[in-house]
Amino acid sequence: MSTSPVTAVVASLCRTPADPSVNALPLDRAVIADRDTAEERALVEAARAGDRDAFGALVTRHERAVLRTAMAALGNRADAEDAAQDACILAWQKLPGFRGEAMFRTWLLTIVWRKSLDRRRRRRPAWLTSAPATPGRPEGDMDALSATGADPERETVSRDLARRVEIEITRLSPKLRDALLLAASGEHSYGEIAAILGIPLGTVKWRVSEARRVIGLKLS
Repeated sequence: MSTSPVTAVVASLCRTPADPSVNALPLDRAVIADRDTAEERALVEAARAGDRDAFGALVTRHERAVLRTAMAALGNRADAEDAAQDACILAWQKLPGFRGEAMFRTWLLTIVWRKSLDRRRRRRPAWLTSAPATPGRPEGDMDALSATGADPERETVSRDLARRVEIEITRLSPKLRDALLLAASGEHSYGEIAAILGIPLGTVKWRVSEARRVIGLKLS
């Protein structure tokens, strides 16, 4: 699946150097189930009863989504991993009170988001302090956005566009930026983002659309 350079840059901010899927499922193309599977419910029940292995299996299932959620808030792998670890510890502590009103995944990611915001209040995210370089990867990795074997002029244009997009993302309001990065991570449907952020579905869609519109105007 091909994506626009702008979408690819936005998506890259939620991903880490070890994650090759820069162009995967941009802007709410992720398919998220609307209920836990029987296997997942069994793991949740076992974990609620104190089975640490079952809880570990649940975390492993959602590991990529957990990290990308934290990356959307923090823009740095080290900070994201710390926030994710704190969130998983808190989720284990809170698990006896989980009653299944939401999917386990959504419940877990909401905790991850809140712990990430706690960390963000104490430390400015990498993408607000190191633009135009891409957070979590050396400057120049945006070469991957250009086609393999592209001529030098085309590669230069891709790098320049990537850096301009990153700068404009840092200038968005936090509300617009958060919704855009979560949507671009490829891990969350709009409905799940609404649950994580605690806002209506229509508001999520508007914020993502408005963020893209603002960036587009700045680049035109």
